[in-house]
Amino acid sequence: MTSLTLDRFRSLKNLPSLPEQIDNVLMATETSSSMDYSVVEMIQYDPAMAMAVLKVANTPIYGYPEQISSLQQAAGLLGPGAIKNIILRTPIIERFSDNSSEALPVDYLQLWIHSGVTAAVSGGLGRFIGGMESDVSFTSGLIHDAGIIALTVYFPTAFAKVQDFMDKNQVDLIEAEKQTLGFSHLEVAGELIEAWGLPPQLSQVIRHYAAPTKNNAHWEITAVVALAKSLACEWGFPSGLKGFAETKQENLLDLLGISAKELQKWEPELKKYAEFSLDTMKIP
Repeated sequence: MTSLTLDRFRSLKNLPSLPEQIDNVLMATETSSSMDYSVVEMIQYDPAMAMAVLKVANTPIYGYPEQISSLQQAAGLLGPGAIKNIILRTPIIERFSDNSSEALPVDYLQLWIHSGVTAAVSGGLGRFIGGMESDVSFTSGLIHDAGIIALTVYFPTAFAKVQDFMDKNQVDLIEAEKQTLGFSHLEVAGELIEAWGLPPQLSQVIRHYAAPTKNNAHWEITAVVALAKSLACEWGFPSGLKGFAETKQENLLDLLGISAKELQKWEPELKKYAEFSLDTMKIP
């Protein structure tokens, strides 16, 4: 087991983003004097920027500590000036590979696309199912892999040991993380969410989406994120993470009380949401 502990993640100040994403959002903010919806759209498909915006929106100065669970609420609360300042402080992901003797262990472009599509589908499922906050479903889907970003960017050597253990012992990613590190990337995301003052609801969803059950708090959104992630992979937008064991779709449908026929009926519209996310992200 490595010497890395969860406490190390609580001291992280931010997550890095892709340079193309930062450039796109900055260009949009330069051309708008008020909260232009196109700016919100671009931010809402970037997990690193979303986490940063949520972190600021949940500070006591804005009056809603640990209460802002969706990026849409946060963007409306902060306004374009604050959002632009947050983006200017967002580090670029390539900076970390320049400072490391090892290549970063994840295809981040693929991970960003997967996160954006998962967010879009999570929000769509939330609307179709009803009875839940679709914007929180969206945001949860967007940041569900925040722990992977933190772990692989800031501690690539530790993650390399996880991958080596996974290959040698033929276990899934989360089991390899627990055996090698003593915790998984789901717990890393939970620690970040709690340390940054985001609502406990988001932490509970992200910590459990890999194995949702009705015993989990906010289990419906948790299951929605898991189903959206599975659909994103099925439609050709996988995260690129080797060895992640997904919950079977039929189990998720049963948990949510959705029939396969209902999901099939929703799919065309859900795919439109996914396509919109890709167009908005402007990632080649």
